[in-house]
Amino acid sequence: MEGKKVKIWFLNQNSYMPEDGPHIRHYALGKYLARQGYEPYVFAGNELHHVGKTVDTHGKDCVERVSEGVHFYYVKTTHYEKNNYRRILNILSYYRNVFKVCKKIAKKNGTPDVIYASSMYPTALVAGIKLAKKYGVKCICEHRDLVPEGFITNGAIKANGFIAKGARWFMKKTYEKADALVFTFGGGKKYLIEQKLDTKHGGKVDLSKVFYINNGVDLAESDYDAANYVLADEDLDDPELFKVVYLGSIRFMNQMPLFLEMARALKSRGYKKVKILMWGAGTKLEEMRNKLKEEGLNNIVFKGYVEKKYIAGIAKRADLFIGTGNSVVSSRYGMSFNKLFDYLAAGKPIILPFTVAYSIVEGSGAGVELSNPSGNELADAVIRFSEMPKEEYERYCENARNAAAMYDYRNLSKKIDRIIKSLDRDGMKT
Repeated sequence: MEGKKVKIWFLNQNSYMPEDGPHIRHYALGKYLARQGYEPYVFAGNELHHVGKTVDTHGKDCVERVSEGVHFYYVKTTHYEKNNYRRILNILSYYRNVFKVCKKIAKKNGTPDVIYASSMYPTALVAGIKLAKKYGVKCICEHRDLVPEGFITNGAIKANGFIAKGARWFMKKTYEKADALVFTFGGGKKYLIEQKLDTKHGGKVDLSKVFYINNGVDLAESDYDAANYVLADEDLDDPELFKVVYLGSIRFMNQMPLFLEMARALKSRGYKKVKILMWGAGTKLEEMRNKLKEEGLNNIVFKGYVEKKYIAGIAKRADLFIGTGNSVVSSRYGMSFNKLFDYLAAGKPIILPFTVAYSIVEGSGAGVELSNPSGNELADAVIRFSEMPKEEYERYCENARNAAAMYDYRNLSKKIDRIIKSLDRDGMKT
């Protein structure tokens, strides 16, 4: 592959340009790979999941944007607003239309040298595998979730039901057909071994081609945004408050009732200087706001959606972060949620209300993890940080920032480069 730019195609329906939303992983990886001699292309869907926006393709199959050496295509998909049949149509429409768009781009700019297909929807993985076969190139499949384990944990499907068995069979095929697997959580190999999908246990997956690359953060961009996009907010700007910040979706699965329990506990104990500030949109936003009015809770505020460019500035002015996630899956296989890396980049301590395998937070000394805490126990942890000696508190801050450097996209892109070069040795298209 020496002497030419390597065309890498990223397929991920829920991928964004930085100005459009928070899920910039593949744009950011592409940006730094472009500086290493790659020619990156990203194929995303034009319906921006969790943002509630649509990128107008002006009646065409896609719209192209080019930035930092990255060719970014928003592929036209079916519009949806709720989790009903239209969202299923949306997922299927991306799968159908991305083939048409890729065909046009291949004719215009040349075929890819490697394809990097990413979930969260398995359809993107299937599209990547099929396109790789069509063009005679290698396909790297990135798994951001464990399907169907997350749905089982949340009670959406039964562990041994028909849907779960069918999903496991489907995912097994994607594991087997990929030329390399990337998991964004540390326990990917563990899961494959438990499912007996590796060659040692009679499966077809070679564990030497399984890699761990978590979500990341663009530290240079984060620091720039923190300095240049400062959101005026009376709570953030109040030097008397100890500010506990949450950034992310306001959904039931993100433990919203636990935040209310914590707020009640803090109020009952008279901690008036501790305030919980929550930025994000979601299905439970209005319900949570109504509960605050009903109960007269003024120490927790749901701020609503905020543009990504303001996230770093908000995070820098926090004193403490609280994350959320799927405790059962995380406790066994690790976790990868985007906002964790925004928290680390801000250099402030983090509380996770669950324990995590392959821990980034406790493993780096950036914060603490609590095993299934009550609202009172979570309040105890917040109070501890609010009253912590300065030297101890600053040690947590320093550890958080050091951990962020490990997950800077500049460094993660080098890991992608090494994977691609290992595939090259195995016979990539030249």
